[in-house]
Amino acid sequence: MNRDYSSISPSAKSLLLAKSLTDIPFVADAVKLIYGNDALEKLYDKDFDEVFLKRLVHFESRYLSLDSLLFASGSLNIIEISSGYSFRGLDLVLRHPTIYYLDTDLQGVIDIKKDLVDRLIIDEKLQLKGKLKIEALNALDEDAFSNVINQMPLGPISIINEGLLVYLNNEEKISLCKTIHKSLKQRGGYWITADVYVKRAALKNETNDHFSQFLEAHHVEDNKFDSFEQAEHFFLEQGFKLTTKATSVWHQLSSLKYIDIELLKKMKEQADKIGRIRETWVLKAI
Repeated sequence: MNRDYSSISPSAKSLLLAKSLTDIPFVADAVKLIYGNDALEKLYDKDFDEVFLKRLVHFESRYLSLDSLLFASGSLNIIEISSGYSFRGLDLVLRHPTIYYLDTDLQGVIDIKKDLVDRLIIDEKLQLKGKLKIEALNALDEDAFSNVINQMPLGPISIINEGLLVYLNNEEKISLCKTIHKSLKQRGGYWITADVYVKRAALKNETNDHFSQFLEAHHVEDNKFDSFEQAEHFFLEQGFKLTTKATSVWHQLSSLKYIDIELLKKMKEQADKIGRIRETWVLKAI
């Protein structure tokens, strides 16, 4: 029997639907499983507003920037924390026989994700080359974190995340850093985070849709760093050295096909005015 996906949070559903318009692996396939085979056709028929398109570009950029640094790291042991409904692990173990990928999030997300991955493997007749494990993990639980790390094969590890820090207050960030630092000092490797966001002034006429309300309810803007310099200082205080920043992935974005020249020009002008709001960093425990 198919699982009831009604427990997927509205924000996760919105992000999943948006990313299904990109070339990010398996997201469109997951949307079909959740909403039916005609879900994408209905989505393609919609007129996308400016806010939606900006978010689409943002989240695809975030995904690809993490991929670029993970690929460069050459890591074979990877643990993704707060992975949500991303299928990066499934994509990697299909192509690389030497990769051990531990895909983690909270129990409610993992229960649904396991079902989706199982169905994708069966429906697409996928043959996994590497090792993929999908397990529940609260990344703020130091003992649980250590336990899952100990499951992984010997050798350096890459701990990766796309979106997590913006949902944590300063004390929670420090707690997470302590746990990750301990694991990296024991095993070696890197923390690759696409979640280095800085605060920005509110734009005029910003939307007040459900996603914006979700961000406000979770104090996301308050949880961001004051600046990239402050972020680097924060990580240094927690025992991490910034070793690499991701470069632009603009040329790789499949979402640009939905954006006309005028909107591209407007987005560039706003970017020049506001500056960067997010970066992807490789951090090394020192």
